[in-house]
Amino acid sequence: MSVALVMLLLLTAMAAMPSDAAPKVEGPFKMGTGDTATFTISTIDEASFLAEMPGGAVDPAEGVVDGEKELQVTAPDSAGEHTLKVTFTYEDGSERVLEWKVDVFEPYVFTAELFNEGSIAVEELPVKFILNGEVIHQTKVDMDAGEERTVEYRHVSEPLGEGRQTITVTIDPDGEMVVLSSGSTSMTSVFYIGQDDHSLANWIMGLTLVIMSFALVWVYRKPKKNLGRPRGRR
Repeated sequence: MSVALVMLLLLTAMAAMPSDAAPKVEGPFKMGTGDTATFTISTIDEASFLAEMPGGAVDPAEGVVDGEKELQVTAPDSAGEHTLKVTFTYEDGSERVLEWKVDVFEPYVFTAELFNEGSIAVEELPVKFILNGEVIHQTKVDMDAGEERTVEYRHVSEPLGEGRQTITVTIDPDGEMVVLSSGSTSMTSVFYIGQDDHSLANWIMGLTLVIMSFALVWVYRKPKKNLGRPRGRR
């Protein structure tokens, strides 16, 4: 058989093989130190697998996959680039090894301390975190009258640049249900970063936690039609 014919047969076989037949690993490219995220492994042909994240953990770390399977991967406690390695072993004894690179960062932890000093409760109070003018997190909380509540957000990102940073927390941005005792619906704190690095341990200021305390005065107002805002509970 000529070399040209052999090459033609190989090319034909490769063209006939579906592009999604190879095993796959999918998941986030960024994680916070010690955080756990869901990864998905998949293969068309049944295979046993062995998964490992040096310095971290994988659950389950081994088993059988025929289609898709979810893995809970815990990142190492050290910042830097880390690798999730998955080895697929098929019935014919063949193996495929896939690696997924993950940038692991020490997260920026922002905490807002909320206190409802009013006499009524409100459901689904909108709380928004804004870092240097960019919204990084939004959530909703329920608070009873007289309740204190801590809202924490772990922001996983590349290290911020050196210098002045601002973190703002707003509540009920539309001002329909709640105001602060100061009459405002937001509070801003300033912090400084002295060194750019994967790890926050090298910050000159060493600031990893911003705490903002709100004394809330719940104001009952009838929601406007079709806006879906909850009434305060008396």
